Amino acid sequence: MVCGGDWLKDLPHPDPPLTKGRGRGEHEEQMTSKRVILAIAGSDPSGGAGVQADLKTFSDLGVEGISAITAITAQDEEHVLAIHPTPADVLTQQLSTACNGREIAAVKIGMVATKANARAIAWFLKRIDALHVVIDPVLHSSSGSALLEADALPFYRQHLLPLATVITPNIPEASALAGMQVAGLDTMQKAAEVIHRETIRMREKSTKPLAVIVKGGHLEGDAVDVLFDGEKYHSFTAPRIALAGRSPRGTGCRFASAIAAHLAKGENLSTAVSRAKDYLAWYIEKAAQ
Repeated sequence: MVCGGDWLKDLPHPDPPLTKGRGRGEHEEQMTSKRVILAIAGSDPSGGAGVQADLKTFSDLGVEGISAITAITAQDEEHVLAIHPTPADVLTQQLSTACNGREIAAVKIGMVATKANARAIAWFLKRIDALHVVIDPVLHSSSGSALLEADALPFYRQHLLPLATVITPNIPEASALAGMQVAGLDTMQKAAEVIHRETIRMREKSTKPLAVIVKGGHLEGDAVDVLFDGEKYHSFTAPRIALAGRSPRGTGCRFASAIAAHLAKGENLSTAVSRAKDYLAWYIEKAAQ
């Protein structure tokens, strides 16, 4: 769906820069014809995770990305030193200006940070009605720091997750969202089913499909991800890559972004997940070199 219309009229819109040698009408027609993926996430100055990882993934996979920043962070491989959430009104203006006049093929959401931001994103998603909304439910950083305010979780679960078409929790996130301990394939399947059932129950009118993919990267052995689409379970298995040190950060960001990229290209969900796993394996192997 092309962003724009009455819901944007009260927000400030700077004039887009004109392409040299072209009139404004031709430039705006060029902007409108492009299909893009919108990444909504926090900023990671190291580039290892967050919106920087999302945009790099989109670039690697040959799709165009735009973004809106939910929080500015100061973090590296070991620590999160500071988090400064974006005010919700500023986030709303980012969303409106980023996608104004563009056709959004998919939306990928990572770190949300606050309840106010979750509310702003939910409001935005209802108005653009994107075909694909991939939510990576970022609750904590790799180093264990909270990336979503505690009082935001109920609203996040009840009002933001129901707008997703794909949800990609890791083991700790699946445990938190399903209210159970996830420790192996059986409990991954159960957690995926619980998250799916509860998310569908909290939807208002949407008839869009929903899939929950529980990522097994925190477990020992092969990397197994479990997808539940409301009817069947599907497992996606890849050999675990031997690393001399710790795994690179941002794998969850990249996996969800790769799924969004492949869905935006028109691939079905199973193919999108398989190719996202292939991309992630390539990224981890590259990072290990």
